[in-house]
Amino acid sequence: METVFLSYTYRPHPDHQPDLEKLRSYVVRAVEAMGLRVIDGVDVGGHPLDDALRRRIEDADALIALVTPQADDAGGLADPAFVLSEFQYAMGQSKPTMRVLHHLQTARGLGASHEYTPWRPSGEVDVILKLMNTIALWKREYGQMARVRIEPEDLAARYDETQGDRCEFQVISQSGNFRDFQRASLFLEPGAAYALLPKLRVGERVRVRLRQGNTTWQSRYAIDPFVGGVRLEERP
Repeated sequence: METVFLSYTYRPHPDHQPDLEKLRSYVVRAVEAMGLRVIDGVDVGGHPLDDALRRRIEDADALIALVTPQADDAGGLADPAFVLSEFQYAMGQSKPTMRVLHHLQTARGLGASHEYTPWRPSGEVDVILKLMNTIALWKREYGQMARVRIEPEDLAARYDETQGDRCEFQVISQSGNFRDFQRASLFLEPGAAYALLPKLRVGERVRVRLRQGNTTWQSRYAIDPFVGGVRLEERP
Protein backbone atom coordinates (compact mmCIF):
# COMPACT_ATOMS: atom_id res chain seq x y z
CA MET A 1 0.00 0.00 0.00
CA GLU A 2 1.48 3.30 -1.15
CA THR A 3 -1.19 5.95 -1.75
CA VAL A 4 -4.46 7.10 -0.20
CA PHE A 5 -7.03 9.22 -2.02
CA LEU A 6 -8.39 11.85 0.36
CA SER A 7 -11.91 12.94 -0.54
CA TYR A 8 -13.36 16.15 0.92
CA THR A 9 -15.69 18.90 -0.25
CA TYR A 10 -14.32 21.92 -2.10
CA ARG A 11 -17.46 23.90 -1.22
CA PRO A 12 -17.60 23.61 2.57
CA HIS A 13 -20.26 25.58 4.38
CA PRO A 14 -18.59 28.80 5.62
CA ASP A 15 -19.50 27.97 9.22
CA HIS A 16 -17.62 24.67 8.96
CA GLN A 17 -14.70 25.53 6.66
CA PRO A 18 -12.11 26.15 9.43
CA ASP A 19 -13.00 22.86 11.12
CA LEU A 20 -12.70 20.95 7.83
CA GLU A 21 -9.31 22.48 7.06
CA LYS A 22 -8.06 21.59 10.54
CA LEU A 23 -9.29 18.01 10.19
CA ARG A 24 -7.89 17.68 6.67
CA SER A 25 -4.43 18.86 7.75
CA TYR A 26 -4.40 16.41 10.68
CA VAL A 27 -5.45 13.53 8.44
CA VAL A 28 -2.77 14.34 5.85
CA ARG A 29 -0.06 14.41 8.50
CA ALA A 30 -1.28 11.13 10.03
CA VAL A 31 -1.38 9.34 6.67
CA GLU A 32 2.10 10.58 5.77
CA ALA A 33 3.39 9.57 9.22
CA MET A 34 2.22 6.03 8.40
CA GLY A 35 4.46 6.06 5.32
CA LEU A 36 1.75 6.63 2.71
CA ARG A 37 1.29 9.38 0.13
CA VAL A 38 -1.89 11.47 -0.05
CA ILE A 39 -3.53 12.33 -3.36
CA ASP A 40 -6.79 14.18 -3.99
CA GLY A 41 -8.83 15.78 -6.75
CA VAL A 42 -7.80 19.40 -6.19
CA ASP A 43 -6.10 19.89 -9.55
CA VAL A 44 -8.96 18.26 -11.46
CA GLY A 45 -11.31 20.89 -10.12
CA GLY A 46 -13.47 18.98 -7.66
CA HIS A 47 -16.01 18.23 -10.37
CA PRO A 48 -18.34 15.21 -10.46
CA LEU A 49 -16.72 11.90 -11.25
CA ASP A 50 -15.11 12.21 -14.66
CA ASP A 51 -12.53 9.93 -16.27
CA ALA A 52 -9.56 11.79 -14.77
CA LEU A 53 -10.94 11.57 -11.24
CA ARG A 54 -11.95 7.93 -11.68
CA ARG A 55 -8.42 7.06 -12.78
CA ARG A 56 -6.98 8.84 -9.77
CA ILE A 57 -9.20 6.83 -7.41
CA GLU A 58 -8.43 3.61 -9.29
CA ASP A 59 -4.69 4.26 -9.03
CA ALA A 60 -4.89 4.85 -5.27
CA ASP A 61 -4.63 1.93 -2.85
CA ALA A 62 -7.36 3.19 -0.50
CA LEU A 63 -9.77 6.09 0.04
CA ILE A 64 -10.57 8.20 3.09
CA ALA A 65 -13.70 10.35 2.86
CA LEU A 66 -14.25 13.40 5.07
CA VAL A 67 -18.04 13.75 5.07
CA THR A 68 -18.67 17.30 6.28
CA PRO A 69 -21.37 19.93 5.60
CA GLN A 70 -21.32 21.58 2.21
CA ALA A 71 -22.96 24.85 1.19
CA ASP A 72 -25.90 24.67 -1.20
CA ASP A 73 -26.79 27.42 -3.67
CA ALA A 74 -28.91 29.20 -1.06
CA GLY A 75 -26.16 29.10 1.56
CA GLY A 76 -27.76 26.32 3.57
CA LEU A 77 -26.33 23.00 4.71
CA ALA A 78 -26.12 20.19 2.17
CA ASP A 79 -24.58 16.74 1.85
CA PRO A 80 -21.17 16.71 0.09
CA ALA A 81 -22.46 14.88 -3.00
CA PHE A 82 -19.08 14.61 -4.74
CA VAL A 83 -17.46 13.13 -1.63
CA LEU A 84 -20.21 10.53 -1.33
CA SER A 85 -19.94 9.61 -5.02
CA GLU A 86 -16.15 9.21 -4.72
CA PHE A 87 -16.59 7.01 -1.65
CA GLN A 88 -19.16 4.85 -3.44
CA TYR A 89 -16.94 4.55 -6.52
CA ALA A 90 -14.00 3.39 -4.40
CA MET A 91 -16.26 0.80 -2.75
CA GLY A 92 -17.28 -0.42 -6.20
CA GLN A 93 -13.59 -0.83 -7.00
CA SER A 94 -13.18 -2.97 -3.84
CA LYS A 95 -10.78 -0.42 -2.34
CA PRO A 96 -10.22 -0.23 1.41
CA THR A 97 -12.31 2.75 2.53
CA MET A 98 -12.88 4.80 5.66
CA ARG A 99 -15.40 7.57 6.30
CA VAL A 100 -15.04 10.33 8.87
CA LEU A 101 -18.61 11.53 9.46
CA HIS A 102 -19.35 15.00 10.82
CA HIS A 103 -21.91 14.87 13.62
CA LEU A 104 -24.39 16.90 11.52
CA GLN A 105 -24.21 14.39 8.67
CA THR A 106 -26.17 11.16 8.37
CA ALA A 107 -24.81 7.99 6.79
CA ARG A 108 -26.97 7.35 3.75
CA GLY A 109 -26.90 5.88 0.25
CA LEU A 110 -24.70 3.04 -0.96
CA GLY A 111 -22.40 1.98 1.85
CA ALA A 112 -24.51 3.62 4.56
CA SER A 113 -24.35 0.45 6.65
CA HIS A 114 -20.56 0.31 6.52
CA GLU A 115 -18.52 1.34 9.52
CA TYR A 116 -17.67 5.00 9.92
CA THR A 117 -15.82 7.16 12.41
CA PRO A 118 -17.94 9.93 13.98
CA TRP A 119 -16.34 13.33 14.39
CA ARG A 120 -17.11 16.52 16.24
CA PRO A 121 -14.85 19.55 15.95
CA SER A 122 -12.18 19.40 18.70
CA GLY A 123 -12.41 15.59 18.60
CA GLU A 124 -9.60 15.13 16.07
CA VAL A 125 -7.44 13.01 18.39
CA ASP A 126 -9.96 10.16 18.42
CA VAL A 127 -10.27 10.31 14.63
CA ILE A 128 -6.50 10.22 14.11
CA LEU A 129 -6.03 7.28 16.48
CA LYS A 130 -8.74 5.32 14.66
CA LEU A 131 -7.27 6.31 11.30
CA MET A 132 -3.75 5.16 12.20
CA ASN A 133 -5.05 1.84 13.53
CA THR A 134 -7.07 1.36 10.34
CA ILE A 135 -4.08 2.10 8.10
CA ALA A 136 -1.94 -0.35 10.09
CA LEU A 137 -4.59 -3.04 9.45
CA TRP A 138 -4.73 -2.13 5.75
CA LYS A 139 -0.97 -2.43 5.41
CA ARG A 140 -0.97 -5.85 7.08
CA GLU A 141 -3.86 -7.10 4.96
CA TYR A 142 -3.07 -5.56 1.58
CA GLY A 143 0.71 -5.25 1.78
CA GLN A 144 2.89 -2.45 0.48
CA MET A 145 5.43 -1.70 -2.21
CA ALA A 146 9.07 -2.59 -1.54
CA ARG A 147 12.11 -1.07 -3.28
CA VAL A 148 14.99 -3.54 -3.50
CA ARG A 149 18.40 -2.30 -4.60
CA ILE A 150 19.87 -4.53 -7.33
CA GLU A 151 23.58 -5.33 -7.55
CA PRO A 152 25.76 -5.49 -9.53
CA GLU A 153 24.65 -2.13 -10.87
CA ASP A 154 26.08 -2.69 -14.36
CA LEU A 155 23.81 -5.73 -14.73
CA ALA A 156 20.73 -3.58 -14.24
CA ALA A 157 22.19 -0.88 -16.50
CA ARG A 158 22.09 -3.37 -19.40
CA TYR A 159 18.45 -4.27 -18.66
CA ASP A 160 16.15 -3.68 -21.65
CA GLU A 161 12.58 -4.95 -21.68
CA THR A 162 12.24 -4.12 -25.37
CA GLN A 163 14.79 -6.89 -25.95
CA GLY A 164 12.81 -9.37 -23.87
CA ASP A 165 14.59 -8.85 -20.54
CA ARG A 166 12.48 -9.55 -17.47
CA CYS A 167 12.71 -8.78 -13.76
CA GLU A 168 10.82 -11.25 -11.56
CA PHE A 169 10.41 -12.07 -7.90
CA GLN A 170 9.19 -15.00 -5.83
CA VAL A 171 7.42 -14.51 -2.49
CA ILE A 172 8.06 -16.88 0.40
CA SER A 173 5.31 -16.56 2.99
CA GLN A 174 5.86 -16.50 6.73
CA SER A 175 4.68 -20.12 6.82
CA GLY A 176 7.34 -21.13 4.27
CA ASN A 177 5.15 -21.49 1.17
CA PHE A 178 6.82 -20.62 -2.14
CA ARG A 179 4.66 -18.76 -4.65
CA ASP A 180 5.22 -18.65 -8.40
CA PHE A 181 7.60 -16.05 -9.80
CA GLN A 182 5.84 -12.89 -10.97
CA ARG A 183 6.81 -9.76 -12.88
CA ALA A 184 8.42 -6.79 -11.18
CA SER A 185 9.40 -3.35 -12.43
CA LEU A 186 13.04 -2.30 -12.57
CA PHE A 187 14.21 1.29 -12.82
CA LEU A 188 17.48 3.17 -12.65
CA GLU A 189 18.38 6.08 -10.43
CA PRO A 190 21.72 7.89 -10.32
CA GLY A 191 24.15 5.42 -8.80
CA ALA A 192 21.60 2.68 -8.15
CA ALA A 193 19.03 0.34 -9.68
CA TYR A 194 15.87 -0.78 -7.91
CA ALA A 195 13.28 -3.51 -8.36
CA LEU A 196 9.75 -2.46 -7.37
CA LEU A 197 7.91 -5.35 -5.73
CA PRO A 198 4.18 -4.75 -5.17
CA LYS A 199 1.91 -5.69 -2.26
CA LEU A 200 4.33 -7.39 0.10
CA ARG A 201 3.55 -7.97 3.75
CA VAL A 202 5.93 -7.53 6.64
CA GLY A 203 7.54 -10.89 7.42
CA GLU A 204 7.47 -12.18 3.85
CA ARG A 205 10.77 -12.90 2.11
CA VAL A 206 11.59 -12.80 -1.59
CA ARG A 207 13.99 -14.08 -4.21
CA VAL A 208 14.75 -11.83 -7.19
CA ARG A 209 15.94 -12.76 -10.66
CA LEU A 210 16.73 -11.06 -13.96
CA ARG A 211 16.39 -12.80 -17.30
CA GLN A 212 18.56 -11.36 -20.06
CA GLY A 213 18.57 -13.32 -23.29
CA ASN A 214 19.50 -16.91 -22.44
CA THR A 215 21.08 -15.92 -19.12
CA THR A 216 19.39 -15.83 -15.72
CA TRP A 217 20.75 -13.89 -12.76
CA GLN A 218 19.24 -14.75 -9.38
CA SER A 219 19.73 -14.05 -5.69
CA ARG A 220 21.30 -16.95 -3.84
CA TYR A 221 19.22 -16.40 -0.71
CA ALA A 222 15.76 -15.15 0.13
CA ILE A 223 15.86 -11.63 1.55
CA ASP A 224 13.73 -9.25 3.58
CA PRO A 225 12.45 -6.90 0.84
CA PHE A 226 12.14 -3.97 3.23
CA VAL A 227 15.79 -4.05 4.34
CA GLY A 228 18.80 -3.35 2.12
CA GLY A 229 19.37 -4.80 -1.33
CA VAL A 230 20.30 -8.00 -3.12
CA ARG A 231 23.25 -9.25 -5.19
CA LEU A 232 22.34 -11.37 -8.19
CA GLU A 233 24.56 -14.19 -9.43
CA GLU A 234 24.61 -15.84 -12.83
CA ARG A 235 23.00 -19.26 -12.76
CA PRO A 236 24.48 -22.09 -14.81
